[in-house]
Amino acid sequence: MKNTRLLMKVMLLAGLAGMAGCSANRNAATGELPVYDERPENRPPGQMTRGTTPDYSIDNEHTFPVFKDPYTVSRPQEGEYMHDYMRLYRTKEATYLTFTYYCPEDWWFFGFDSGEMLIDSETGDCYMSRGVEYYPTDTCFWINGSAGKYVRFVVEYPPLPLHVKKVDYFSPGGPTRFNYKATGHRYKDLNVDDLRPQRQYPRGRIIR
Repeated sequence: MKNTRLLMKVMLLAGLAGMAGCSANRNAATGELPVYDERPENRPPGQMTRGTTPDYSIDNEHTFPVFKDPYTVSRPQEGEYMHDYMRLYRTKEATYLTFTYYCPEDWWFFGFDSGEMLIDSETGDCYMSRGVEYYPTDTCFWINGSAGKYVRFVVEYPPLPLHVKKVDYFSPGGPTRFNYKATGHRYKDLNVDDLRPQRQYPRGRIIR
């Protein structure tokens, strides 16, 4: 049987919590990021070879949906923690979190919880997940045929007001299995600007 160990977002977010107070790399002239970001690139997987079954069980990996040819990136640009990457995109229409995971084998499963939310660290307002683009929630699913690649998932949330500077990330947890423990967790005071894409500037000549 293929290794079915789940790459968990909890590991990534624990690392991000430790950098919550760090300053982002910004242009020295302005010291600021743009007000809004472009939404992250994404596309649907090329094929779903098995859909969700009525008898789905987290204890039976043969009931997991199977997807092939997901959206992959050759070199992740997100903030790094171990082999996982994350970035927050603030747009007028929505807030997007991208999670980019390395697939070490041809069969590797993932799972996202519909109850995940971003919480305004100051007011406690909750911004609930609207779902993962092109993939199910509350269901483990396989990515097949992407060994050695970085697979990207995009999770959508309501737009964050501009006054929101820090957020908590909360996941309520869910069902577990022998090689996956979905415990609830909350990581506090994550700096929104530190998680956003940093501005890229052209590099000019070095003149001495």
